[in-house]
Amino acid sequence: GISSPSPTPADSITIRHPVRSDAQDTWALAEISVGPNSPYAYLMLGEFFSDTCAVAVFDDQLIGFVTGFRLPTDPETLFIWQIAVADSARGSGLGGRLLDEVANRPSPPRIRHLAATVTPDNEASDRLFRASADRWGAACEVEELFEDGDFPPGDHAPELRYRIGPL
Repeated sequence: GISSPSPTPADSITIRHPVRSDAQDTWALAEISVGPNSPYAYLMLGEFFSDTCAVAVFDDQLIGFVTGFRLPTDPETLFIWQIAVADSARGSGLGGRLLDEVANRPSPPRIRHLAATVTPDNEASDRLFRASADRWGAACEVEELFEDGDFPPGDHAPELRYRIGPL
């Protein structure tokens, strides 16, 4: 389950590729931290995109995840779809560790850029992506990708595209 264990020592967190049995816990953590999606999405991501996704486990409990995929038109760009960290591990640097893990995996071709979309009010994600760019010594460009009018009325805020690189 995703219940909140006590605060986590960073060296006892395992970050690994997701497996099928992680899908339910990943979905549950997403429900409470980044918003509702189909549980099927997490099964698909773990099954077919595990090379570009990661989960963080502490004391047999999933406490964080990152999901992403290579852009079909630019396989050297890793698009981060979601990243979530349980309340118990927030502020520990786990989000950055998850991004480091997927950006540095040796699967060819090498990841040269990281991209993501973030709503303008998501200060935590803005800090995470900018801090990661700084840590990697890379540029971070931000531009509007989707306007609120691209979504059903009243359904969603605009999405800004973050592009970090070259890595």
